[in-house]
Amino acid sequence: MTLRHGYFFDRSYTYGAYPEFSPERLAFVALLNGHRPPDLSQPFRCLELGCGQGFSLCLQAAAYPQAQFLGLDFKAEHIAHARALAAAGGLSNATFQLADLHHLERQPPDGWGEFDIVIAHGVMGWVSPATGAALLANAAAALRPGGLFGVSYNCLPGWLAALPFQATVKHFQSRLGDGQPALKAATGLFADLLHAGALYPQAQPGLASRLEAMTNQDPAYLLHEYNHSDWQPLLVDQLIRRAAALDLQYQGSATLPESFMGLLPDRFRELVAQQEEPDRRELVRDLLINQAFRRDVYAKGADPLWSGETNARLRSLELMLLDPSQDLHDDTSYSFKVAWGEVRGQTAWFETCLRFLQDGPRTIGALEEHLGQAGQPTSLIELLQNTSLLLHKGLMALHPPQRDPGPAQRFNHLLAARVAGGGPYRGVACPASGNLLPLTDTQLMLLHAVLRGCQGETLAAALRDNLTRLQRSLLKDGQPLEAEALEREIEVVAAGFERVTLPQLRRLQAVA
Repeated sequence: MTLRHGYFFDRSYTYGAYPEFSPERLAFVALLNGHRPPDLSQPFRCLELGCGQGFSLCLQAAAYPQAQFLGLDFKAEHIAHARALAAAGGLSNATFQLADLHHLERQPPDGWGEFDIVIAHGVMGWVSPATGAALLANAAAALRPGGLFGVSYNCLPGWLAALPFQATVKHFQSRLGDGQPALKAATGLFADLLHAGALYPQAQPGLASRLEAMTNQDPAYLLHEYNHSDWQPLLVDQLIRRAAALDLQYQGSATLPESFMGLLPDRFRELVAQQEEPDRRELVRDLLINQAFRRDVYAKGADPLWSGETNARLRSLELMLLDPSQDLHDDTSYSFKVAWGEVRGQTAWFETCLRFLQDGPRTIGALEEHLGQAGQPTSLIELLQNTSLLLHKGLMALHPPQRDPGPAQRFNHLLAARVAGGGPYRGVACPASGNLLPLTDTQLMLLHAVLRGCQGETLAAALRDNLTRLQRSLLKDGQPLEAEALEREIEVVAAGFERVTLPQLRRLQAVA
């Protein structure tokens, strides 16, 4: 077993991609908080510290061909994959380098200190305290004044129930000397504890559901979640203070509903509002909602926009509806899952909003005016709050200035072909939103078939043949389908892709 800076090193990480950390989303969070964001219509530079397999950064490079992207990771296998993927996809604006956070000050890459955006997903809190400090210091050193830093991490109190479980993984790892046996032994012991009626799981009701969810999670993810020697969820106020010492100022959450205090229950909102210091406000909010994971946005130094300019810029942003064909009378469309439960929207307001967007992208200012004319007058902050719920749920997207969609479409073609061959990618680049769209492996197989000219009955046949080649089935209620049930499901899935997903991909310019 190999640990580097406390990080489990013996198995590669998953091939994830994260829409919350797209440049468009980070810029939106900064603007919501009155900070001048980078101009994403112009060339800009983005750095990812701990880029893993590089898939997420490649998607961004495909969606922003005018920008330059650099991914750094200390695992050679990750960098090899990232470079090969970028080369195969023709992404000359994405480069990847093998690097150690502890050595970057001595050997920084070219252009160090002039990045507009720095991202660190899934590193802080999984590494030793010294490495976490190096990550923050390098992020601050790499950013230009006014640049944005997006960082995600497990946090307390939401992970409180799992602390003894991870300590038990570490206990077994010190004896078994490997990742998977230690994880298996800890999981088995905790299953025995639950069966025996142990008091600790009863005192932590979230533990049983977390352990149950592990049975369906990627083994590579689980190893990289639990097998680090220095694994430690963080308290938000601690990180805010550490970042502030490096002139990194907290802006808000890239999980958009968490940037709006007005969405909290009244009694929660009143308690948060009583806190004078920003770090304490965020801490109290986390304690109230049992926060388990944060996606925070910081800025290097203040670059404030005055209120009038901020509001004018917000009103000039365009929004687009992702699925104009959806049933706007379905009340479940206006129920939004958030960290503290569920937020219910007023059906009439959301129907008015989404109907206005059915004919194409509109600015937030135009939407504000239309709502007033339709008898649904709304303040700008309420409009942004509700819009953020729709963005979070994936019912709409920001619509940035147009850019060349060719690089993204070529890269998506490659991804679909690789998934049809058994590849692990689960998303496509979308130039029209400046973000990615998560897709299942089945949807990407169908996209590959469409790009080869299949439609209608031949589309279902292509999916059937693809599944057969990969010796796979489709699942329903967690179980593989067979015979006639599988055939019916293939036809349903193919028809749904052609009716809903494919038009959506075309609106987002993910395919021509």
